[in-house]
Amino acid sequence: MNAEAPVERAALGDRIAGAVLAVLALAAWWHAQNFVAGFMQPVGPAVFPRLVCVPLGLLALYLMVRPGINHRWPGAAALCRQLGVLLVLGTYAAFIEPWGFVPTTLVTAVLLLRLFGANWRQALPYGVLLGLSLYLLFEFALGIPLPDMPGLGV
Repeated sequence: MNAEAPVERAALGDRIAGAVLAVLALAAWWHAQNFVAGFMQPVGPAVFPRLVCVPLGLLALYLMVRPGINHRWPGAAALCRQLGVLLVLGTYAAFIEPWGFVPTTLVTAVLLLRLFGANWRQALPYGVLLGLSLYLLFEFALGIPLPDMPGLGV
């Protein structure tokens, strides 16, 4: 049996992940041009996605050029956890408009913390803290409006 086969398979997995992340970074950068800034808004809504796209694109290129040194494919539990993260984040994107930012972020943070091994007693307060602190940061410190909860529109 060839000892290089697991190394090549892991390197191929890193390169595929890098290519997918690079496409995602480019698509998000391109999509951000459609975001319209409000009147007298100090920072437009396209700034944050583009700030995330730059390091994501650079790290994706790094993965493609120089795959990681972890020469083993993840086990079934890790792959299920990764799939769970993708499902939770996809659901987050789908529910942020109808539910509003704070409750959607709270539920998403709690589920992600649970996926990574936190118990309910740890996940709930940190989910609340993350949801509220991000809301305060974007709404008041950066002046970027976020979707409100239905029925609470001011």
